[in-house]
Amino acid sequence: MKKFLILVMMVAVFAASLFGGCAVNGRDGRDGKDAQDVSIQEIYEAAKSIEGNENLTFDQFLKEYLSYNDDTVGLKSVINRSLMSGVSILSRFAYSDGSGYLSGMRRSYKVYTGSGAILWLDKSAGDAYVVTNCHVVYDDSSVNAFCKDIRLYLYGQDEKGTNFSIDLNNDIVNDENYRIEAEIIGASVSYDIALLKVTGSDVLKRSDAVAAKFSQSSEVYAGEYVYAIGNAESEGMSASNGIVSRESEYIELNMSDIDENAYTEYRVMRITAPINHGNSGGALYNTRGEIIGIVNAKLEGEDIDNMGYALPANYVKRLLKLMYDSYASNGNNSGVRKAFLNIATSVSDSYSRYNESQGVAEIFDTVSVESISGAPARSNLQNGDIFKSVKITDSQGTVKEDIKVTRRYHVQDVMFSVRLGDTVTITVERGGQNVDVAIVFDSENYFRNYY
Repeated sequence: MKKFLILVMMVAVFAASLFGGCAVNGRDGRDGKDAQDVSIQEIYEAAKSIEGNENLTFDQFLKEYLSYNDDTVGLKSVINRSLMSGVSILSRFAYSDGSGYLSGMRRSYKVYTGSGAILWLDKSAGDAYVVTNCHVVYDDSSVNAFCKDIRLYLYGQDEKGTNFSIDLNNDIVNDENYRIEAEIIGASVSYDIALLKVTGSDVLKRSDAVAAKFSQSSEVYAGEYVYAIGNAESEGMSASNGIVSRESEYIELNMSDIDENAYTEYRVMRITAPINHGNSGGALYNTRGEIIGIVNAKLEGEDIDNMGYALPANYVKRLLKLMYDSYASNGNNSGVRKAFLNIATSVSDSYSRYNESQGVAEIFDTVSVESISGAPARSNLQNGDIFKSVKITDSQGTVKEDIKVTRRYHVQDVMFSVRLGDTVTITVERGGQNVDVAIVFDSENYFRNYY
């Protein structure tokens, strides 16, 4: 059967309750009598009548028989707070008929939908920064590849027909009281991440919106409970839950509408939380309400269930910091200027180990230098060097990163944190001995733009 790996953006053309009644008499009406409702208290009394349950408390009954506990209540609160950080996104693109601008070019429009998460918020000023996927605000077949008309809508203000409408010309109308206008200050097709800026929004000023936070832990493991917040099927912000089914893998996606061969590889985590069109750019959270990923794709097919993907937060937050720093320096969207070592790496060995104290299965890679293409690695690293750790120190001597290399992606991800003038100290195993290799990134030639 055919399988389709797709970006989860969407064209916007637009049992019994816990404390409710429960039918227990009349055998669901099969004896000719209507079922009768009973209270939760009566069910509790029936449970107490079971031998050995004479001293069963009501709280114990809720926990043991109905799986109702403080964690359940707490998680509901956490999820609802995350909804207050989410935004639905409408991106309106313009398209040319090809007749030429000077001759009176005719244009058509399309509206696409996606999701985002507020990362920083100043409500008094109505300012915010929002993360989303690049493909939510990018279409290389449009007049402007990066969208110029981006509108955000808060939870409870994102219902089509109530808070906004899309007319026959694909104009977004009747949203004056709800739209939050945003601009792109950083975006990268290579990493499918975009950073949006909101300035002086009256909607934000009078809202109860909150900013979400990234998880401080760099590790995510299979089996971890997660929930996604997003604008599924363009029906407004909603929540879906599942687990991490694989903490790291690679997929290929094509974000181009004009080049069918323009595939890019992305590192993602696989999740079972239901992901639908319109979820793109929404945040994936852990049970503490911390962002551990940004949803960006799903696998579709008749024989496929619950295979969604999210970009891991442990490199997304580094990438966003790089975008913000670039914008602060240049005042525009200049893509991603990332440091590079000019090497290719390989994994010579991999194994897993069950960590009894944490109850998780850990994967360990032996990451080696496979080849060297030029500076800055040339004359510093050697083929066959095995990575042990990477430390980044700025020109004032402040340590910015200090990580052990146990996975291949650690070497790639940490380079997002390198800035001009920083020193990258790589500890490698060479000839059976640990060797510290210090590389000063003192040249613009050691950085490359990624769009």
